[in-house]
Amino acid sequence: KIYDKNINLAKLFGANRDYILNHIPHISNLMSDNIEEVLSHSETLVIGNRGEEFANAITGMDSSVEIVDLVRCIEPDQMMGNYDGICW
Repeated sequence: KIYDKNINLAKLFGANRDYILNHIPHISNLMSDNIEEVLSHSETLVIGNRGEEFANAITGMDSSVEIVDLVRCIEPDQMMGNYDGICW
């Protein structure tokens, strides 16, 4: 599942729309506008957006979920055993 409040597939146009339709048409089946739905299906969570909703969500996550953070969503003193920060 994919959650990103900044993406609206219905509003895409031009080259972006063409790419989606021709290369990844199934993405609409993966997208969700509900972060809780995505988290409930997650075994691994990759965070690529520094939105506040991600920091709030991962602090209460089940410890069995692996978290890969590409944007330093939380501070080092908040990191858990299942949390890996990459590229920062």
